[in-house]
Amino acid sequence: MKLFLALLSSILLCSCADMYVTKTEVAGGSTRTTTTSDAKDSKGVYMTTNCGVGAYAPKAIYIRPFCIDTAVFTGDQTNSDGEMPIRKALTPVEFAGVLKEQLEKMAPARILKDNETPRTGWLVEGEFTLVDGGSIIGRSIFFGHFGVGQSHLALHVRVTDVDRGIVVYEFDMAGGSNLQGRGGTLRASGLGYARSFDLVNAAERIYLVLTPNAFRYGTRTDIALH
Repeated sequence: MKLFLALLSSILLCSCADMYVTKTEVAGGSTRTTTTSDAKDSKGVYMTTNCGVGAYAPKAIYIRPFCIDTAVFTGDQTNSDGEMPIRKALTPVEFAGVLKEQLEKMAPARILKDNETPRTGWLVEGEFTLVDGGSIIGRSIFFGHFGVGQSHLALHVRVTDVDRGIVVYEFDMAGGSNLQGRGGTLRASGLGYARSFDLVNAAERIYLVLTPNAFRYGTRTDIALH
């Protein structure tokens, strides 16, 4: 019984819904550095341009709603199949809104209209590749904590330095509700529709990826080394 409770606790603690960067390309002035999360393929990160200093502190951030026309859009998303095309078409608009809320922590941010182009700062754009709401019924049973019914979200993100005219960061992201069951959390829907939760988690992850130290780890007030 104790072993079962320990196993259950470990599942619950490791089941946080989240998004993760799976592959990254970092561009410098004349060279590009690539790394991957797959340990079999990764050979380390090597930066030789501008002493390896990445782009930071943009003057402004412009967001173009991500493309979704070629994305796989499936799973529990709405209460009827007839609504699915509308929900798919509005997903980039929803994501642009939550992404703006996150990125304006870094610099003034705005969502571009179709006929607008940025003149300075960063342009953040990309494409959805998979929006899978999973199965509400699957998450409603105990085995939801073992991955049954979990949602999935995958997208590609591109950050362009408009002033220099180069792509400074480009990365793939993937994640979802993971091992969340029927109860859900602040980051997962439980028995609700998972898409909006996954979009917010993805927007937050993009902000954290592009911020040098979002949580201000190591910050001190009056303690000094001796």
